[in-house]
Amino acid sequence: MNKNSILKKLPVLCIGALLLVACTREGAQSTVSVVGIGTVAAQPDMIQILISISQTAQTTRQAQEEVNLQVRRVLALLQTENIKDTHISTPSLRFTQEYEWSGNRRVLVGQKVEQIMTFVIQDLQQDTDKVSRILDTLTEIDHIALNQINFSIKDNQELFIQSRALAYQKALDKARQYAELSGLKVGRALSISELEHAPLVPINTRVMNQQVYAKAESSTDTSGSTIVPSGELEITSQIAVVFLLE
Repeated sequence: MNKNSILKKLPVLCIGALLLVACTREGAQSTVSVVGIGTVAAQPDMIQILISISQTAQTTRQAQEEVNLQVRRVLALLQTENIKDTHISTPSLRFTQEYEWSGNRRVLVGQKVEQIMTFVIQDLQQDTDKVSRILDTLTEIDHIALNQINFSIKDNQELFIQSRALAYQKALDKARQYAELSGLKVGRALSISELEHAPLVPINTRVMNQQVYAKAESSTDTSGSTIVPSGELEITSQIAVVFLLE
């Protein structure tokens, strides 16, 4: 190969050598992958209550008419307590046959109608007795079963912002510890992935409901009014972060 050919190929060889060095450094960089979990607690301000109303009669029509009467009473109660129509729904309405066993035979008892209703009570802190009043009145209506109560927080965006910040700080603290053990320093974050949100978890109801318990203990009312401590809810964010180590 003559001298002129070598000189022409020299820039190409230099560029190739630089790329090789860059790839080698990129492939040799050290990283650390950590998971951070941040949790904040807050008092719930809304509650979802799920009830079922059921009746068994000789015919489906009779059973449904009886259920309708009970539903009207429930709706009247909720209207009195200023529960919005948009916060009341019927997720399920079932028509089935009801049987019972007589000896070794299954005997038809009648037709059963069951209606599931759910409603939401908001602004719990403004009227702390509202839930108790509604539940106490519901117990006066026959053939009603209280299936489920779920506390929640209406405006939780700021709480999630706080929990994410805590989660990132926890991840950074972990990365710094691992870096120190390795004789390195934490660089920039290469990737951040938010994991699935954990459900709202109720915690320590006793501390947040001292006033409720005090009221119950000092009350002279012997009617057995329903007491529903709300406690606090934990809001948790989980993130996975990959940091560059330098």
